[in-house]
Amino acid sequence: MHQRARSPHHSKAVIGLALACLFWGLSFPVSKALTMLYLKAMPEESSWFATGLQGALRFLVAGFVMVMFSWPELRSLKSREFWQGTWLGVFGGTGMILQIDGLAYTPASTSSFLTQTYCILVPIYHAIVARRLPRPIQLVATAGVIAGIMILSRVDWKQIRIGRGELETLLSTFFFTGQILVLDARRFFQNRTKVVSSVMFLMTGLAFAAVAILANHDFASYKLALRISGQFSLIGILVLFCTLGSFNLMNRCQKYIPSSEAALIYTLEPVSTSLFATFLPALLARLVGIDYYNEPVTLTLLLGGGLILSANLFMQVWGNTPVAHAGETPAPAETHKGN
Repeated sequence: MHQRARSPHHSKAVIGLALACLFWGLSFPVSKALTMLYLKAMPEESSWFATGLQGALRFLVAGFVMVMFSWPELRSLKSREFWQGTWLGVFGGTGMILQIDGLAYTPASTSSFLTQTYCILVPIYHAIVARRLPRPIQLVATAGVIAGIMILSRVDWKQIRIGRGELETLLSTFFFTGQILVLDARRFFQNRTKVVSSVMFLMTGLAFAAVAILANHDFASYKLALRISGQFSLIGILVLFCTLGSFNLMNRCQKYIPSSEAALIYTLEPVSTSLFATFLPALLARLVGIDYYNEPVTLTLLLGGGLILSANLFMQVWGNTPVAHAGETPAPAETHKGN
C-alpha cells in the first residue's frame, strides 16, 4: 500500500497528547477529593450538585483565564473558531455529565472499560464515511489497547448488564467520539488554539453550571461553598494542569494526528489515573482533611498498563500514516501559524 510520510509535527503532537493524558489522569483523584470535600461540608446536597459546582468553577475559571490571555485574538474571533469551540464544549461537556451520572449506577471498573469504546467508534465512523477499513496494524494496536483496558479495569463480566449506568456511559462515548472528530475536521485546521479553547471552556463551564443549578437543594449552599478554604488548592490543580494544560494540548496537537490514532493515545488516560491513585489520595486527604486512601500497586496495573503502552508504541513505530482520505486526513506538512 502506498504510504505517505508523517507530518513533521507528528512526534511532538504524540508527546503533547500523552502529556494531556497524564494531566487528565491527575484530574480523577483530585476531582474525587473535591467532591468528597463538598459533600462533607454540605451533606444535604447531592453528588450531582458537587459535580456541577466543581465542573463550573473549573471550566469557567479556566475560560476567564484564557479570555484574559487571548483577548487580542478574541476580538477577531472567526465564525469557524466559535463553532469549533462550541461543538467541543457541547460534546465534551455532555459526555462528562453523562459519564459522571452513569458512575452512580454502575461499578467504576465497568465505567472505565465502557468509556474507552471511542477507540472502536472512531475507526468505525471512518469505515462508514470514507469506506476504508482499518489497517491491520491499527487493528492489532486496538486489540492490545482493549485487552489492556479489560485487565486494568478488572471488569467482572457477571456484573455487566445494560442498565441506566451502562447506557449513559456508552452514550457518553459517542459524545467523546464527536469531540475527537471535531478536532479532526479539515475545515478547522487553521483555527487558533487559544481562541477555540476560550470558547470551549466557557461552554463547558455553562453546562456544568446548569447541572449545579438544577441539582441545588438550598441556595445557602452556594455561600457555604465559598467558605470551604481547602477547595482552592484542588481547584487550582484542576484549572492549571487538568484544564488549561490538558485541553490546550489536545486542541493544539490532535490536528496533526489522524483521529483513530489519537483515540488510541487517549487510552493512556486510565493508565495515568491508576498510577496517580497509588500515591495521590493520601496526600490530598492530608491537604484538605478527608478520608481518602491510596490504591495498591497490583499485577493488573502492571499488566494492563503495560499492554496499553505497548500497543501505543507498536502503533507509533510501525503504524505509518497512509495516504490522505476523505474522513481521516493527516495534517498538512506546512508550519501552522496559529496559537
